[in-house]
Amino acid sequence: MGLPNRRCPDCGDTDQDFRPLDAAEKAYALAAALVPRAGLGTCRRCAREGCVRVQSYFDWRSGFDLPDSFRSTDC
Repeated sequence: MGLPNRRCPDCGDTDQDFRPLDAAEKAYALAAALVPRAGLGTCRRCAREGCVRVQSYFDWRSGFDLPDSFRSTDC
């Protein structure tokens, strides 16, 4: 079973794979008060190279972008 595939508004409203947040991403979301602690488990990050979109597993409209420091530098 692969990653969940959801609509990503940052990737041209195309369907992308989404993965659970890592520890640094969770810490940022909590510190910036972007997500309540209880809702953190439903957040997923777009797995597309260079995308920083985080959104609810259940609602693609409910989300935010991580700062550029979270972008992959492998490009």
